[in-house]
Amino acid sequence: MRKLVFFAFLFMALFVIVAGGLYVRDELETPFPQPAKSVVLNIPQHFRARDVVGLLEDKNVIHNRYVTLGYIVYSGLRKKLQAGEYLFDQPMTPQQVVDRIASGTVMLHKFTVAEGLTTDETASKWQEQGFGSDVEFRAAAAAATDLVRDLDPHATSVEGFLFPETYSFPAHTNPRQAITAMVGRFKSVLQKVENEVPRDQWPLDVRGTVILASLVESEAAKEDERPLVASVYLNRVLRKILLQCDPTVIYALEREDLYKGRLTLADLKFPSPYNTYVNPGLPPGPIMNPGYASLRAAVQPPSTNFIFFVRTVDGRHTFSENLAAHNRAVAAYRALQRKPKAN
Repeated sequence: MRKLVFFAFLFMALFVIVAGGLYVRDELETPFPQPAKSVVLNIPQHFRARDVVGLLEDKNVIHNRYVTLGYIVYSGLRKKLQAGEYLFDQPMTPQQVVDRIASGTVMLHKFTVAEGLTTDETASKWQEQGFGSDVEFRAAAAAATDLVRDLDPHATSVEGFLFPETYSFPAHTNPRQAITAMVGRFKSVLQKVENEVPRDQWPLDVRGTVILASLVESEAAKEDERPLVASVYLNRVLRKILLQCDPTVIYALEREDLYKGRLTLADLKFPSPYNTYVNPGLPPGPIMNPGYASLRAAVQPPSTNFIFFVRTVDGRHTFSENLAAHNRAVAAYRALQRKPKAN
């Protein structure tokens, strides 16, 4: 009789163990929820495994907190769960959910920076796109010159080195991290340019190249004209002719919060090292952040005799080799502007 009771008890114990194992396995391997609903989950720093599991259950990402917590403990992931913002937009098993959090596969947000923005304008985009304060971004940029000293030992700003692109950053990315990524991308693009045109064939050093590229970016709206714009400014530098680049004056005025939306004759005399109407040669630093096409144009401009250009229609320019030809191009454009438009 005792043997019978013992075997019955053993059978029941085995049954419970097997049934429990099958239940746990089924719970771990069954995606949840059905139907799927997108959930963005923000796990704070210093959350314990129990807190994370409770949050997952509260947000309807998992079905059984005990099975999930058991898996975390059994798999040794209890201290590997990472804080951050996570997106769950499809049914997932508890294993998949936990593995995602343990691997730190956080949700990414796009940060888009167009070509030709200044550092201050980039800071404004940082705030507009919901990443944080523009003031904090500017402060971080001002303190980040160490990131570009290998390219320009005398750099006083990261202006020109924040490569314009669309980036993907986690929530709570700080400005220094973003600036580091943007400078890193600039360096990789510059290396690409150097692979195409060896540095010893560049007409200017790295600093001069970035400055020239920023001027090209400020003036050329059409990609095929960028090399010609670069050739004009390079010709002027080599011939010691004032660059007379309007965007450098605008940049100088904006640094002092004095730009009113259009340049006046008085503005062209504004005392600033960036004013290329009064100072010969390139300005002391880039005036905006150039893209690949402008950098490429700056390292290999065509050989021309152009020293003037004037904007005409559709963002294009007429290039001239002397003042007389330039004046004719300006007159032609003004006449075109005065011409009545057809109804």
